[in-house]
Amino acid sequence: MRKAIERHIQENIKEYFILFLVLLMGILIGTFVLNNSGDEQKSEIIKYITDFNSSIKSGNKIDYACILKENIKTILLMAFLSISIIGILGTYIFIGYKGFCIGYSISAVIMTLGIGKGMLFTLSIMLVSKIIEIPALLMLAVAGMKMYKSIVQDRENFKQEILKYLIYVGVAIFLLAISVLLETYLSSNLYISISKYI
Repeated sequence: MRKAIERHIQENIKEYFILFLVLLMGILIGTFVLNNSGDEQKSEIIKYITDFNSSIKSGNKIDYACILKENIKTILLMAFLSISIIGILGTYIFIGYKGFCIGYSISAVIMTLGIGKGMLFTLSIMLVSKIIEIPALLMLAVAGMKMYKSIVQDRENFKQEILKYLIYVGVAIFLLAISVLLETYLSSNLYISISKYI
């Protein structure tokens, strides 16, 4: 299985590189948009993060079910986009949007808490789940693009390509499910622990 995944990455290194660039561009655009937003919008973001932080410090619980539900919707949307007719364009848009959200979130936290505390918060809360989530999303996107191309170009090996695609989708969804659970339970509880010092 590991060798098959390594071979898949080597065969599709160009697609992975392009998608990684799209993700990076999304992160940069998210950071740029927040940094160039108006003072009123910045004040609202700071107030939201400060109020949320105060709410956690005062003992209010995080709604795990809501976080889990939203993350599962993300997984299902990506799985659908990767096999649909609009798959290639939709995949690029989705990956770019994901990058935008990451960049915007990191910038908002750093703007509110300062560079030191903001980076500590971001690394401890986002790093664990994103290290799993981003490669899984890229794998799902590349497998979907490859599947779409095989539907259009290679009718002879269609069944074989469907089987390969289903295996990659299964692996990606398994990794995304682990990422969702980590983000929902581990990261949330880590945030509650760290919020006492922020």
